[in-house]
Amino acid sequence: MTTRRYVSPKRDAMAQATRTAILEAFVEQLSGPGCDKLSPSAAARRAGVSLRTVHLHFPNEESQVAALGEWFDSVVYPEGVVLCANPDDIVRYFRDIHRLALKHPSTRALTSGRGVWRAIRERRRTARLEAIRHAVEAIGAPPQATAEATAMLLGLSGADASWPLHDHGLALDRVPDVIANTVQLIVEQLRAKAGNLLLDAPA
Repeated sequence: MTTRRYVSPKRDAMAQATRTAILEAFVEQLSGPGCDKLSPSAAARRAGVSLRTVHLHFPNEESQVAALGEWFDSVVYPEGVVLCANPDDIVRYFRDIHRLALKHPSTRALTSGRGVWRAIRERRRTARLEAIRHAVEAIGAPPQATAEATAMLLGLSGADASWPLHDHGLALDRVPDVIANTVQLIVEQLRAKAGNLLLDAPA
């Protein structure tokens, strides 16, 4: 006879609430000036739980970083992120990703390139950056032009591109369009170089 594990919706809800409280405590902790390392004990105090409970949900820094990345995406992109599918989709992707991200002030913290923020950022963005690379390569421009455009577009793909524009006086609701327009120029230039490559090819 197989013993079935009893599932308690109330217990599961409490566990999820505890998990969320711990993650929010980590986020608040990291949002402090100069803080770039996770402190489970500080998160435990802020969340009102024991250190043992923190380690029960997130036993090590790797699991904490992974969970924080998922938490940020669930808050900033609740419906998920539609990756860049092809060259025609590049501009749409950049406009959407910045429009959604700028709705949440917490994304400003991700502009930090230090410590755990860097780890969280890299973990979240791997698939997105790879999709951009593939879309740019599919344009078919010369290798050097492709590499240069890819580097520029990757540099424009994160919060460290959008928030500074706002800091320099650009209205927050204009930032996504301004970045998308810049991306459009890069893509058009790359398409022109791809066309020249075809014209120069031997018949």
